[in-house]
Amino acid sequence: MPYYNGKWHLYSEAERREYGRQQREHLSQMWHKTWISKTGLKQERNWTDTMIKSLLEGKEQNAGKIKAYKRTLIARIEKTKKFQVAMAERVAKQQKKRKV
Repeated sequence: MPYYNGKWHLYSEAERREYGRQQREHLSQMWHKTWISKTGLKQERNWTDTMIKSLLEGKEQNAGKIKAYKRTLIARIEKTKKFQVAMAERVAKQQKKRKV
C-alpha cells in the first residue's frame, strides 16, 4: 500500500523488492550467457581442476567480481583432441567408481 511522505509513492516496498529481484535475475542470466566460472565448469561441464589448469592456464578474464572464462573459448577447447581424450578418461573413471 502506498504511503504518504510529502508525495505519494507509486510502488510499495514489496513491489520495489520484487522489481529489484527480477532485475538481478535478468542480469545474472545475461552474465551466464557469455561467461562460465571455474565452479560452473566443474558442476555443469564435468571438468576437473587438473583439466582446467592444463587447458585454461592464463586464459581467465575478469568478469565482474570473479575470474571466469568465455563460453566461446570453452566450446573451442572442448572440440580439441586433447580435451576429448581427457574427458573420456574422466568418464571411464567415474563409471568404474560407480560400479564398485
